Amino acid sequence: MKTVVGVVMSREFPGFHTDAVYTFKNLFSDGVLEFQSDLVETISISIISVSPVFSKFFKPVRPKYYEDKILKIRGSVTPEVRMFKCLLADFVVDFDTYFNASNKEECLKILAVSFVEFWKSLKYPGKLKKFEKEQFLQTVKDIFIKNGIISADDVI
Repeated sequence: MKTVVGVVMSREFPGFHTDAVYTFKNLFSDGVLEFQSDLVETISISIISVSPVFSKFFKPVRPKYYEDKILKIRGSVTPEVRMFKCLLADFVVDFDTYFNASNKEECLKILAVSFVEFWKSLKYPGKLKKFEKEQFLQTVKDIFIKNGIISADDVI
């Protein structure tokens, strides 16, 4: 499975917070390559963590699924983009919790635990009723456990 991960973060975060997000992004993207699904070929996730002042500008949107659709994007160098078996979702990280993390390892743990909870509670679009949700969630957990970010006790 391919992934596209975008990051929207407040500039208040010190350097290790940003490093942790990009480490998290790479671990997830590399680890989920092994997962195969007939319904989803690409997952596009936006990781959003902004200060309360800016949170009104970054409201998470409901997950969307495109089975096969051509999207027209005005003003883009590629005015048409084909979305094929693509799931889009916004992953919002609590600003205060993440901001108060003291080091990169703690940031990674907050991201991983929050991400697992995010996938557990995600309201999948109707067309994904037969998506292998439990297997995908287990794959996500295994990625973080294998890389020593969380333990099996952290996520149940």
